[in-house]
Amino acid sequence: MRIKDYFNQLLSSITKSPYIESQNLSFEEHPPNAAYITGTIVFINSSKLHFKEFIVFKSKSIYFLKYAYNYSAEDNTTMFRYDNALDPQARKLSTYPEHKHISKKILPVRRPAIENVLKEISDFIEQGMKR
Repeated sequence: MRIKDYFNQLLSSITKSPYIESQNLSFEEHPPNAAYITGTIVFINSSKLHFKEFIVFKSKSIYFLKYAYNYSAEDNTTMFRYDNALDPQARKLSTYPEHKHISKKILPVRRPAIENVLKEISDFIEQGMKR
């Protein structure tokens, strides 16, 4: 897979989500084999996903050197955040440095695919629509 193929796959995943109102993505290619992708996605309930990925391609594999997927409600309250920041509070987790912040907890999790993050957000939105 090439860098641009990955970016096109990311765009495809975003366009498939039925609850997206708008998106603003930035793609910086760092030849020969790296890229920095950032973006903000606004959903129909005015919640937002801010994300960033710094990726390197080696031997047909993608390595995520840095990433963060930060989902916040309309009032900017953080609903969840996945990242691989060197958070001292996550140091004892089995997946360190990868983890998830939710409420006041830090959970051991690996980096989810963007499709899974968008599905999690869709579930939040659908629950809100049922109320």
